[in-house]
Amino acid sequence: MAERMTRSEFGVVAAGIAVTGPSTGAIDMSTNLERFKAIVERGFSQGDLTVADEVCAETLIEHEYLSKTDIPGPQILKAQIEDARRSITDLTLTIEAIVETRDTVWARSKATGIDPRSGRPVAIDVMDICRFVDGKLVEHWGVPDRFALLHQIGALPPPPQGRP
Repeated sequence: MAERMTRSEFGVVAAGIAVTGPSTGAIDMSTNLERFKAIVERGFSQGDLTVADEVCAETLIEHEYLSKTDIPGPQILKAQIEDARRSITDLTLTIEAIVETRDTVWARSKATGIDPRSGRPVAIDVMDICRFVDGKLVEHWGVPDRFALLHQIGALPPPPQGRP
């Protein structure tokens, strides 16, 4: 008897959100969607900097606030991974929604971990837009919710009553 898939499981499969390949756990990097997933899983969640050499063009146009821009593309991504993993201990980045349109991947992810200064657990949303040319990341816009992080670690006043 064939195993039935739930509607939720079908949605995940249909949207292509699963990060690992079928049985090996290896990440397929034959599409821009898979390249983006490799950046998230191997790079940000596992700290594997070699993914930057595999997916980044030598010239990367970076639009994320405070990111380095005066170094080669792979070095920009490596610096972002290192900065994120230094800012949030035990960082896990989980893709919650993702869309690929022609040469661009749009994603909303959840970053979770521990703030190393306060020891408090943190969770923030991250928005990314990545443009690829010939299988290489050439342009990136990233928007991590830094205000949410500052609220969670107590660096900003608490939100008004009745708000999360």
